[in-house]
Formats: sequence, structure tokens, C-alpha cells
Amino acid sequence: MGRHSNVILVDQRTHKILELIRHVHPDENRFRILLPGAEYVDPPYQDKLDPFTAQPADYTPLVEQAGSDTGALAKAIQSRFQGFGRDAAVEMATRLQHGLPQAAWDGLIDAFNHPEPVLIDAQKPQFAATPLRTVDGDAHAYPTLSALLDAFYAQRAERARVQEVGSKLIRVLRTNTERLTKKLKKLQHTLDESDRADELRIRGEVLTTYLRDVPRGANSVELPNFYDDMRPIKIALAPELGPNQNAQKYFTRYQKLRKAVSHVHEQMAEAQAELEYLQGVQAMVEIAAPQDLVDIQTELTNAGYIRLQRKAKKQRQPKVAPPERFWASDGTAILVGKNNLQNEQLTLHSAAKDDVWLHAKDIPGSHVIVKSNDPSARTLTEAASLAAYFSKARQSANVPVDYIPVKRIRKPNGSKPGFVIYTGQRTLSVTPTTELVDKLRQQPTM
Repeated sequence: MGRHSNVILVDQRTHKILELIRHVHPDENRFRILLPGAEYVDPPYQDKLDPFTAQPADYTPLVEQAGSDTGALAKAIQSRFQGFGRDAAVEMATRLQHGLPQAAWDGLIDAFNHPEPVLIDAQKPQFAATPLRTVDGDAHAYPTLSALLDAFYAQRAERARVQEVGSKLIRVLRTNTERLTKKLKKLQHTLDESDRADELRIRGEVLTTYLRDVPRGANSVELPNFYDDMRPIKIALAPELGPNQNAQKYFTRYQKLRKAVSHVHEQMAEAQAELEYLQGVQAMVEIAAPQDLVDIQTELTNAGYIRLQRKAKKQRQPKVAPPERFWASDGTAILVGKNNLQNEQLTLHSAAKDDVWLHAKDIPGSHVIVKSNDPSARTLTEAASLAAYFSKARQSANVPVDYIPVKRIRKPNGSKPGFVIYTGQRTLSVTPTTELVDKLRQQPTM
């Protein structure tokens, strides 16, 4: 329902409003008063048709007029019929354009009479009374509309809680990400400038050779270039400097760029690695439950991104929360770290050497451990789905996931929390779904 919708409880005998979800002051709506105690008045009549009693003659002309323009047909449907939101209108327009009009119309209208509730897990999750062909995303079915709305608003409330609790973390991550992005741009500019170093040297040498031919106070001068068949080369000058000083200025800039190049590549590599680390942490915040944020805050504090207040410096660091536990269809336990501290604790300290480790390939995400040295193909696929779901590629299809025994995982000295290296891995491609993740949260009865 739209943002102007309301739910009003009316005394059937007196037609008085008992209560309503949204109180509307007379200044907002002069046609009728929407406050407790006021007499209920029907909303203004709209010259629109009831879609549940519509006949082919009501909508067929709209299809013919719009042709292949789905947007125009959707607007026409909203103008002609009551109750159509934008998504429902686009869905109806698409069905009318790709099928027999009466069958398409009756099919969608009947879907509202016999709902098949779905939660569409897209970039912006949304719910619908029936599967929608025009909305991309993984559709998760629910037995009733009430169960659907409970699930939708529970997820929304949790995300709001994460945003509230994690607002400081998000701000810290955004600030440092922007800082590193700017630093990389400056370093790249320095690198681009270094390509001109030889041009600066040539200008300095040409000026030095023809000092007597350089007029004082000039903004530029053209001199023979002995590196290019004596063709004239135009050289910009600082008018306040003498000929020799201008030449020395070019040599100074040349030397500065030459020295800078040896450090720029190293600085760029360090900045890029730090940026990727922060983007990985940000991906963890996006998939975190509120209780997982404590570990992320501890990690950022230990890394120096968050400063401790003096009173808090003597407090003991909170214990790392345990990973989330899932169960494969055959009952095998699967553990999932929800942040870098959990990942490190899980992979390097808790997991057995013969357990199987999984991670989305080259994508920030969770470490996943299968508590088995020889898991079945189905268990590996289910664990890979968890690794893909709890990663930055959650909304993607055919996500590559690496898997390898834990004993082949290594952590480089001095590396960031959760960072590991490995070789000899195998790779699976999976498409994660919310439905499978919810199923794996429940321990199967054997």
C-alpha cells in the first residue's frame, strides 16, 4: 500500500471513527476529517474502473494504443483502473503485451484472489502476493500473506538495527575508503606525470644550451630541439625567473618525478590492499546481524581506525563471538564466520586440519568450514551456497567458490585479520538462495 494509505476502524451503527492507523489533520485533508470521533466519510469518487470486474473492452484499447511501450501501458492501466501500484501495473502491462489480453488480465487478477506470497530477495527486497515476472531476484515462497509480512518486516527491522548500531562503523569505513580512493587518484596522477619526466629533462637541456637566446620576462620561448632533428620546441617559462633558473626548475621537477616513481608503485599497492580490506569489512557489515558488529568494532579498533576513549582503554576486549552453525542435508555441521575476527578464529584455531574450508573466489565474504574430511558432493554444494550467500556476491548467480582442506591454508605474517592464502584449491559454481540458507539453519531429524 502507498504512503497515503490508511486503516480506519469505524462504528458500523454510528459511522463514527473509533481509531485509525494514521491521524490526518484537517489542514492536510479538507474534504474529510480523519480523526477519532469524527464521522466517517467515504473518500472522493474516482472515475476509475474496478479491475476485478473489468471486461476485455475496458483494457484491450489501452494495449492497442500503447503498442510495445510497456511504460506507457502501465501508466494507462493506473489511470483507468483502481488500486494498481507501479509494480503491479508494469507486471500487468508486460503480461498483456506477451499473451492473450483476457487470459493475461484474468490470470493476474485471479492471483490476487488466490495468493502465492513471495519475498523477492533483490538489491531492495520486496514482497508480492504472487510471483512477479518483471522483478528480478530470488523469490522465496511463504504459506500465508501474514507469514510473508512477518518475514519481510523482521528482515527490515534487523537491517535497521544493524544500520543503527553500525552507523559509527559505516561512517568510519566510508571516511577511510574515500581517503584511500583520493590517495590512489593522486598517486596515479604522479605516475602519469612521471611519463613526462624525459620531456622535462629535454626542456631543461635545451634551455641550458640556448641560454643566450632566452628573453627575460617571457612566458614561453621556441628553440631548436637537438633531440628531434632541430625542430622547434615551445617551452613554457616562469617570467619572474631568469633563463638559467627556468632551466634548473625543469631539472628539479625531472629529478623529483624520477625519485617519486620508485615509491609510487609500492604506495599504490599498499593503498589498494588497504582499500580492498576496508571494502571487505564493509561487505561484512552489510551481511552482519547486530550481534556480529561487536567483533567488527573490535577489529577496527585494533587496526587503529577507531580511537578508544581513555576510560575504555583499560577495559578488556570482548570475546570473539562464535560462528553461526548450519547443518547439511545429511546432518554434517557447517560453520560460518560473520566477520574477519570470527573467520580467523574459525579457520586458524577452531577447525580441524582435515576439515574442508570454503570461500567465495576473489570476493569479500565469510570463511565456511565443513566439519568433515570427506563431505558428500551435496554437502559441498550446500556449504558453497552458504559461502556465496554470506559474501558480497549474495545477489549474483553462478558464484565461484573455492574449497580446500584447512591444513593447506596459510596466514602471511603481519597480514590483516581474516586474510589467508592457499594453493591447489578446487572451485564450485553456485547460485545462493535465501530459501536454502533458512533450510540449512534447521538441524535435520535423522
